[in-house]
Amino acid sequence: MPVSSIAQILLRLFALNWLLAGGIQIATVVILLEGPIADYFYPMLPNFFYLAAGVLLWFFAPALSRLLASRNDDKFNLEGVTERQLFSVSFLSLGLYFALSSVATVFSWTHFFMINKSPEYGFHHEEAPSYYELLEGVLTLLSGLALVFTAQTWARKLTRRGPGQEPGAPGV
Repeated sequence: MPVSSIAQILLRLFALNWLLAGGIQIATVVILLEGPIADYFYPMLPNFFYLAAGVLLWFFAPALSRLLASRNDDKFNLEGVTERQLFSVSFLSLGLYFALSSVATVFSWTHFFMINKSPEYGFHHEEAPSYYELLEGVLTLLSGLALVFTAQTWARKLTRRGPGQEPGAPGV
């Protein structure tokens, strides 16, 4: 498989992420509308950009992947790599992606609560912090870290066993 094909797969995964993020956010606002839609246009503008970027990236992924891999578009050789190693790297990569993508959010919330811990400071009813955003960041970070540290276990459980191999036997 050429490197450009792998790059195209990764670009399209990000395109799907952007499409889903934009689409879900737009749908949530539309469902919760409490007035004319024109009042919500500017606040929803970033969500439309997410959606448009996802569509554009999906369609331009083949050309962009060939451009990115133009000098190194050789065949990607997987000889000597076992199925367990591929699963392990996949789980490790996915865990790192989610853990690293949520570190900034968790750090920001931790900083916010350290600075605003004084009861005299208080929160105005309109400016109360979003604990859901904090919880989402913390759960994403913890899930990502859990996946990083259990990647080998999941890889071992998902690896196909060859004929005659026992469940605990080394191999594959």
